[in-house]
Formats: sequence, structure tokens, C-alpha cells
Amino acid sequence: MTSKYSFGLRAMSYRRGAQRLCFCVLALGAFTAAQAQDSPDKDKIVGGYVVHQSIDVGGHIVEHSGSAPMYDTLVNLESGPRVLDQSLTMRAVDPARALVFDRLSSTSYGYGGDPITVTYLNMSKGRLYDFRASYRRYRQYFDYDLLANPLIPPASTPYLPWLNSPHLYNTLRQMTDYQLTLFPLSKVSVRFGYNHNINQGPSYSSTHLGNDPWLYQNWRNSTDTWNGTADWKPDPKTTISYDQFVTHYKGNTIWTLAGLNNVLSNGQPVALGVDVSSVWSAPCSTPFNPDGTVNPTCNAALGYSRVQPTRTIFPTEQVRLQSSDIPHLTLNGRLAYTGANSTLNGYNESFNGLITRTSQRGYVETGSAKAQHVNVNGDFALEWEITPRIRASDVYDFWSFRDPGINSFTTISYTGSSMLLPPTSSSTTTASDQQYLNQKTSTNTTILAWDVTPKATLSAGYRYRAREITDSGGDVIPIHENWGLFGAALRPLPELRINFNFAGMYADNAFTRIDPRQLYQYTVRASYKPRTWLSVSGGVNIFNSQDNVDTVYHKEHNQDYSFGMSIIPSEKWSIDMNYSYNNVYSTTLECYPSTPAPPTAEPAPAVCTAAGTPYQSNGYYSAPTNFGFFGFTFSPVKRVWAKGGYRMSSVNGNSQAINIRQVPGSLQSQWQSPYGGIYVQIAPKWTWKGDYNYYSYGEGTPIGPTLPRSFRGNVYTLAVNYAF
Repeated sequence: MTSKYSFGLRAMSYRRGAQRLCFCVLALGAFTAAQAQDSPDKDKIVGGYVVHQSIDVGGHIVEHSGSAPMYDTLVNLESGPRVLDQSLTMRAVDPARALVFDRLSSTSYGYGGDPITVTYLNMSKGRLYDFRASYRRYRQYFDYDLLANPLIPPASTPYLPWLNSPHLYNTLRQMTDYQLTLFPLSKVSVRFGYNHNINQGPSYSSTHLGNDPWLYQNWRNSTDTWNGTADWKPDPKTTISYDQFVTHYKGNTIWTLAGLNNVLSNGQPVALGVDVSSVWSAPCSTPFNPDGTVNPTCNAALGYSRVQPTRTIFPTEQVRLQSSDIPHLTLNGRLAYTGANSTLNGYNESFNGLITRTSQRGYVETGSAKAQHVNVNGDFALEWEITPRIRASDVYDFWSFRDPGINSFTTISYTGSSMLLPPTSSSTTTASDQQYLNQKTSTNTTILAWDVTPKATLSAGYRYRAREITDSGGDVIPIHENWGLFGAALRPLPELRINFNFAGMYADNAFTRIDPRQLYQYTVRASYKPRTWLSVSGGVNIFNSQDNVDTVYHKEHNQDYSFGMSIIPSEKWSIDMNYSYNNVYSTTLECYPSTPAPPTAEPAPAVCTAAGTPYQSNGYYSAPTNFGFFGFTFSPVKRVWAKGGYRMSSVNGNSQAINIRQVPGSLQSQWQSPYGGIYVQIAPKWTWKGDYNYYSYGEGTPIGPTLPRSFRGNVYTLAVNYAF
């Protein structure tokens, strides 16, 4: 299987890189300390600007063992020099004499090889303009080998396990943003913005054709968004705004066949795909001949390609109002309209191989499709101060969209019985289809708040939501929800604050199997600061929902309990501690086919059996998770600072296993990351920095028919900081 790794030890190269980096950083620190003069800090003025700058130059020393793909999936830091952090601020001494800008600030980090690289820029000139820009680059490698892994049944002959995920990916995302505001403090101000977002592969995928051919997916998707806004402030308490957004999406993806690791008897490369099953359709009895070549009458692929260039444009207009001109009344309103069009022109898909269940020797499919999205949405809110202690608010919002779509595809299909023989016949079909989905949603929320005493505020409210969903089959699904809301904000002591909220809902219908028919949620948050140097906080969030009707029986809950404490008695030391427990649970009736049936299979209801899914399970999923953090800072002398701590998360969950080779994997795993650092001011404006992070991932169950996923990693970061 293709991978960017050769799983050998790289300790020697890490050691040599560490020696070079240590020497460079220490030499730089010694040189700067020798050159610096011990003088008091003063503002540095350059060209009429007060300038402050800080830069961290150094790098990482990385060594890790265990699963290299999992290390890059979760950490992805490697050895090498870096510009770790940089910041610059410039402020005009006399703003009236500053020609281009009177304030400028810039920050950046990660340059030189880190997976996340960021730069921010902000510059402004008084009442004239404000300009903001940013660039973000994010490299993500993902190869969790249980993701989309077929976990071939044990009766397969031969048994060919997939050691890595068939759907691993190594993607790069780049995001560029510009925002310009003209006359920000005037009665009329305008804003212009542009966002460019690129997300590109490669990655791997598969398609459900006979043996599920394994595909190399080379893709590049981009989104460009332009926006313009005009704000009018007729008086200090009212703002009327008009927004125009235009988003253009361009999707370019090309799929080609991967995994051509076997040959036919004539020497032609062939791919067995990701699903080498023990059940072979006649006339195939085994996928391999005695000489090791592939049986030409079995499911296999000789070639595959798919191209589907997609173009979508989303223009949106929006009007907004904010006003508090009327005494004791605040108004907010918004109305938006979107008319989007999406086109797929030049679709082309071809397959060459054999699908035994249909005797299909190959096919070529071409066509096009078009869809629209028309959306009208808005909201209106008002808050009325009835008396100094009683307030009422009402929020009404609506959302109405329709998505019609049409497509037309022509397929030339070839039949045959052997990949060593040409197709025996062909047929051509043209199919057109028309689909649409409409939905209308309106929601009204009314809340009454009462300041019972200066230390207690109570609120109660009611929410009604109506949805109507219509599909192309003529089905109309009405859903009506009734909500009860309650809240309390208590301040029994000046240093103690407690907030409580409750929401309960009942609906008479549901659109999907996991949509709730009933739900309730309790939220409690508290903060306590008995001393200026001590603060304690905690929270409880309990969510429960269900759709407990025949053939669904869905129940779920999400319970979260958290606690935090901060101790800062002086500038010399401080301690932070946080702990939370999260329990996610759900169960839903699932119907499925299986050959053979797994040991946990139960007979499915008649509605499932009629659809060809004769077995059922309870779809059980549970993920109780513990998160913990402890950190401290310590400064024994004026020019020395140290920090250290420990971060961890541990989950001990489980889920319904349909395939007996399935293992809990990350549902029973531990993540640990202790860290430490020391910073020494070696001279005025110069600081030497050393950081250490340890990363550990492990699973408490057997790894299954895959490569091990556990790893250990040490990341040392050395740097010299210069600041003035």
C-alpha cells in the first residue's frame, strides 16, 4: 500500500539535527548577550513611529517511535529551524503627520516547516480607513488505519487485510482574507472584503463496483468570496446596513485507479480493490490461479477514471437594522436573499474490468447536472424595558429555501465473462432525472426577565417552531415544536455567581432517525472568587433527547461536568487546574444485510426485511471521556521563568460491532502530553527559550487486523527571543 513512510529508525538523523540546532541557538544566544548593553528599556522611535518588535528564532528537535502515520495524524511536528513567532507594532508619535497609517500591527508564527503557518496584519489611519489581512496555511496528514477500513471477514479466501486506511489523505488548506473599512467613524462607512480558500489533496477513496476499486483522488477545491457593506448611522443609536456577498466555488477532482498490485496471466496489471470477499460469484471460485496470477473471471479492475468539474455561485443580499432610539425599546432586524446556481458540465466516468454479479465488462458514463438554491431568511428582535426591573423580549426568525435540480446521463455498458476476452456486447441508455427539496421554518421565542432583587434575576419563555419539508416524491412532512425555557442568574455573594438554564422541547414529528421528538437540557455554571488570588469555576451540562417510535427507538444523551481552579498569589508563581468528564451515549435501531450473519445479529422488523436488510442491532455507542490539565509557572529570580504541566484525555467507550474483526480503537484510548519550559533573560531585550512537549497515544484493546497505532514523541523547541 502506498505510504509516505518507510518505517525505519531515524534516531541518528534526529541526533545530528539536534546537535546542529543546539549549537546554532546557543551560539546565537551567546553572541547576542555579548553584543547587548545593559541599559534600561526605552521606546524606540523610527521615522516618527514608536516601534515595538519581538521575534523568536530557533527550531524543533523531534524524535518519535511507534506509528509514524499516527504521529503525523495527531502531532505532525518535525525537526528543523523555524521562525517560531514574530510581532511588530508601530504607533505614530504625531498622528496628524502620519501620511499612510498611524497604527500598524503584525503577528506571524510557524514559518519554516510547521503544519500551521499564520500571518495577521492590521493597519489604520484615524477616521480614514482600517485594513485587516491574514494568511493561514494548514497541512493535515490523516491515516487512522481503522477509518473506512473494510476489516475483511475471517472466512475470506485468501485473507488480505488492509494495514492502513483505504481513505488516508494528505491535504493542504490555504486561506487568505482581506477586509477594508473606509470612514469607520463617519455617519456613512463602507467595507470591502475578499476571502480566497484553497483545499487540495491528494487523498485516497473507493467506489462501490464489484470489488470496490481503490482510487487515488487528486483534487483541488477553491472558494472565492467577495463582500461589500455600507453602514449608515443617521444618529448614534441607529445603524442601517446593506451587505452584498458573492461566493464562487470551483471543485476539480480527478479519480484514477490505484492498487494495481497483481497481474493477469497475460501480464496486464489488475487491481483486486478493497473488498476481497470469501463469496465469489460464479464462475469465480478463487481469485488466484495456481501460478499466482488473478483469475480473469473474478471481480477486479483494469482501469478506472472519473472527472466531475463543479462550479457554484452564491450571491446573497442582506439588509440589517439596529436601533435604540425609542426609549426603553431596542430593535434588531435582518433580511437576506440568496439565489445560487450549481452546474456540473463534462462529467465523465469510465470503468474497465469485471463485475460478476451483472456480467459487466466495463462502461463509460457522460452527462451533466444543474441545481439551484433559493433561500430567503431573516429575523426580527425587540427588547422592551417594561419597568426598571422587568424586561420582555421577542425574537422571530424564518428560513425558506427550495433546491430544484435536474440531470441527464448517458451510459454505454459492455458485457463479458472474462478480463482476458473483449466485451461480447454493448448497450446505450440515457437517463434524466428531476429532484427538489423545499423547506420552510419559522420560529418565535418570547422571554420575560425579572430582577427579583439586585442579587437574583429570573427569566421564563416559550418557543414555537414550525417546519414543513417537501421532497420530489410529493411527501410533505410537517413538524411542530413546543419549547419551555427557564433561566436564573444568582449573585448571593459579591464573589459568587451562579447561572442556571433549562430548555425542554416536544415535537410531533421528525425528519431523520436521530432528530429528537423530545429533548431537555440543563445547564449550570458557577464562579467563585473568595480571594483576589484564587478563583474557582465549575459547570454541568446535561442534554437528553429521544425519538422513541417503532423502527427507530433512538435515545441519546451528552453529559458534561467540568471544574477549574486558578491560583495566582504573586508574580513569582501560579497554578491552573482543570478537569472535565464527558459522557456521550446513543442507541438507534439499525437494519443491515450480512453474509454470514454476525453473532450479535437479531431478526429485523418486517419493514427492514422487505427492504433487503434482514438483521438489526441497537446501534449502541458510548464514549465516556475524562479530560485533565495541570499547569504551573515559576519565577525564582527576576530574569528566569519556568513552566510545566500535564494534559491528558482518556476514553473508555464501546459501540455495536457488526463485523467480528472490528475493534474499539480510539473509543478506548489515552492521550497524554506533559510539557515544560524555561526562559532566561540573557541580556536586556534578549531571552533564551527552551520548551519540551511529550506526546503519547495508546489504545487499551487489541489493534485488530491493522498496523499498530500507538506512538511516543518528544519535541524539544529551542529559540532566542529579541524584543524592543
